[in-house]
Amino acid sequence: METEQAAVDRIHACGRFSGKAGLYRIQALCAALGNPQDKLKFVHLAGTNGKGSTATMLATVLEHAGYRTGLYTSPYLVVFRERIRVNGMMIAPQDLVRLEACVRQAAETLTLPEGERIGEFEFVTALAFLYFAEQGCEIVVLETGLGGSYDATNIIAPPEAAVITSISLDHMAVLGNSVEAIARTKAGIYKAGSLHFAAGGQPESVYAVLRESAPDLQIAEPVTVKSRGLSGTHFAWQGNDYAIRLPGEYQTQNAALALTTLEGLRTRGWNIPQEAIKTGLQDAYIAGRMQVVRTNPLVLLDGAHNEGGIAELCKNVKTFASKGKIYAVLGMCADKAVQEVVSQIDFPVERYCLTPLQNERSLDPHQLAGYLACQRTETVICTDCADALQRAVSAANPEDLVLVFGSLYLVGEIEKLLDDRKLQTF
Repeated sequence: METEQAAVDRIHACGRFSGKAGLYRIQALCAALGNPQDKLKFVHLAGTNGKGSTATMLATVLEHAGYRTGLYTSPYLVVFRERIRVNGMMIAPQDLVRLEACVRQAAETLTLPEGERIGEFEFVTALAFLYFAEQGCEIVVLETGLGGSYDATNIIAPPEAAVITSISLDHMAVLGNSVEAIARTKAGIYKAGSLHFAAGGQPESVYAVLRESAPDLQIAEPVTVKSRGLSGTHFAWQGNDYAIRLPGEYQTQNAALALTTLEGLRTRGWNIPQEAIKTGLQDAYIAGRMQVVRTNPLVLLDGAHNEGGIAELCKNVKTFASKGKIYAVLGMCADKAVQEVVSQIDFPVERYCLTPLQNERSLDPHQLAGYLACQRTETVICTDCADALQRAVSAANPEDLVLVFGSLYLVGEIEKLLDDRKLQTF
């Protein structure tokens, strides 16, 4: 009997890159599966930072409004099935196994250019479309994987709304070396017949690029914060009061974008009561974003891994950090702009506990120490993330802060250790 792990292993074996940039592979695969995406309606999201949080807010509100709602996100933190949810519930193991076999059989019937194959993200996207169609989803909140124009999710017909979150420098080898170039790629999800939204607080040059594809672009208006803490934020927006559980200044930007999108959906006939918006925003939760996993000392997990993410993390550390010292657990992927990212860190760190990731993209912690040398801060090379976290927590006093950041993969590894109760100090 097939197991969930065997199916996941085969999906991973497809590899990250499958050939030339283009949608023809995913189009062929979905055609072989009966084009399940054509049976669905979508809210489509692209962007560098904030996609997962904004998508989760939107999906939770739509569920509270009574719609059977699909949610497709990446990457996952602990369990692969996190990426595909309906009304908050992950796809069941047996459904993942069954649909993996279905998509694999369809992929084997395709004739692709020499040297090309169906890649992992294309495979999982097709599987998700199948599942959402089977489940009778009335709307799917769909997050891109990388970029926009040639992202596998972009084979969908014009969505109900196309949403672009905060844009920052990331994946520059693929997307471009400026925020304007990256914005142009991500604007590929904007299609005639959709509503078009973008997060506020970005350079005007970014909006100029986005308007080339969407002259009707709507930019989210900022919220007015009433109170903020590690338990979340209370704020006002367009005359109404709201609360979100997700801490961090950047989450209010994501909430404003979600609210703007929801108002737009209402104009297209979606029945989204105000009470559903309030309760949905308050219930929305996504792990690994300024997540508190322990107090005394305070231990925070945050997936910040690019310049924009680190800049926001710095703002939040200054807001939430105690008067004690900061101990950092840091691990990064080698394909990130590491020098640029670490140069953004502007809070004082007593000690860095550097760890490799359990991922083929992991940056050697000795190299990471070299990037940090200019900070003249103590660095400790650790064997893995468990060792790094134990060292940081053991060194910290009750009033100190232990901050885990640098990669969502790192956060996921810590989450799994916590779930499995394998950390002695927790």
